[in-house]
Amino acid sequence: MRTVRVAGVPALATLLALASMSAVHAAPTERAPGSVAAIGDAIAARIIAVKCNRPTSPSALTQAEIAELDSYIDERQTAFMLESKANQRLGEMVFPVMARDYNQLYSNPDACDAASRDQAKAMLERVREAQSELKKRAEVKH
Repeated sequence: MRTVRVAGVPALATLLALASMSAVHAAPTERAPGSVAAIGDAIAARIIAVKCNRPTSPSALTQAEIAELDSYIDERQTAFMLESKANQRLGEMVFPVMARDYNQLYSNPDACDAASRDQAKAMLERVREAQSELKKRAEVKH
């Protein structure tokens, strides 16, 4: 394992943030309904949806559904990175690496099985739930 150093961020905080963000750096896993839609899971789901797109498969995501994932990823990454300079530096390091690694993994047709497409579909549902929850919170604030 490489040691990652981020200037101005305590090592323990960096490790904890990397651990929480990269816990999904393998393949996204099934979670209990209502669980958080992590940015890393959404990145994985988007790449799976694009790389493993089999239009005849009932678990394939449409272009509109992929766009939903894109919007969620953009919104959540932006919110995360705006929280602090440390988050910004961390996000600039971690998110591109996650995307690159998932892209490499799912470039192999053997990785594109029904289970991975089902996981992408399940992640889309978690994203929709998270978006709905965020919308409700925003409405309550106003």
